[in-house]
Amino acid sequence: MFSNVFSKQLKIGIRNKANVFWTLMFPIVLGTLFYIAFGSIFKNYASEPIKTAVVYEMENKEGRNQIMDFLTNLETDGRKLLDIEVMDMEKAEKLLDDEDVNGIIIIKDDGKLLLKAKTNGNQTSVQESIVTAYNQSVDLIEKVEEEHPEKLMDVLANVSERVTYINQKDMAGDNKDPYVAYFYNLMVMTALFGSMNSLRIGNNCQANMSALGARTNASPLKRSVFQVGGLMAAYIVQTVIVFIALAYLIFGLKIKFGGETVLIFATTALASLLGIALGFFVGNLGSFDVSKKESILVAITLGCCALSGLMIADIKIELEEKAPIINRINPAAIMSDAYYNLNIFGPGKRFYECIIFMAVVSIALIVAGLFLGRRNSYDSI
Repeated sequence: MFSNVFSKQLKIGIRNKANVFWTLMFPIVLGTLFYIAFGSIFKNYASEPIKTAVVYEMENKEGRNQIMDFLTNLETDGRKLLDIEVMDMEKAEKLLDDEDVNGIIIIKDDGKLLLKAKTNGNQTSVQESIVTAYNQSVDLIEKVEEEHPEKLMDVLANVSERVTYINQKDMAGDNKDPYVAYFYNLMVMTALFGSMNSLRIGNNCQANMSALGARTNASPLKRSVFQVGGLMAAYIVQTVIVFIALAYLIFGLKIKFGGETVLIFATTALASLLGIALGFFVGNLGSFDVSKKESILVAITLGCCALSGLMIADIKIELEEKAPIINRINPAAIMSDAYYNLNIFGPGKRFYECIIFMAVVSIALIVAGLFLGRRNSYDSI
């Protein structure tokens, strides 16, 4: 019985030509326009060294000089990474507040570095990677010196090579183009618009909303079987659509999302699941007209995508400073962060935090939708 429901719901999803067409054409058309608008901008973008204030807490002059040599000699693509000025903390904080420097690197007494920054953009990611790589090297040297002093010279040689040739991937990801964030948010919006495909599933299980809902409730088929079958069918249709759109961006327009292609597609599949789960939940929410439910989904999708940077690229940075909780609970922001973290940091802690959030929210919405669907009862059909 389940396979029968699944196959019929799959056919319904595929035959919904208007929905399939617009869900597919939206990212293709808008992605092409983004490509035309931004394609040549980054090529002409002057990559200037990152303005960085350095503050000394270390009293050892020789140690300070060694660290400064490391920081001032960092280069990539034949240019210096950091534009460094040494100053006291009061002046550094004033320059940071005025956005005259991107961050403050503090040289601490124990020889480690501490970064203080206000934003979370590409330049801050570069500074974070430098500080992290250096501190990891210091920890390694201290551990080897304590436990295996005979291997210290070998470790120092490897560390020297590491800090001298910190590769571009560590500090700026596969794609340093700041405009790629628009393509991240475009895919996020496409995934969330998949909620329109799953809205009908919950709505069609409500006997007081349509003749189909009445027939569904009068049949011997369990409501949960109908809903799960429809949910799986909608997810498959939506995932195929977003994969086609993503393939067009990556292989057609040659947009570098950054990171491994398999992980990019896997992230997109999970984002698609979240969109389907959202529509399924709203479809089971209340007994009001389907057009009102569609309006709710459009408002949620547009609002979340606007706050994640689809319209204004720097809005997430502003929210991080003034209302960081919005970035933590906004599903569109989390989805775009997953792409961003995969590009900048690779499949590490930050990336998997986003993946876990998306998975948990998807499961919660599906379970809540099933619960709302089961609790509906009718005196007469």
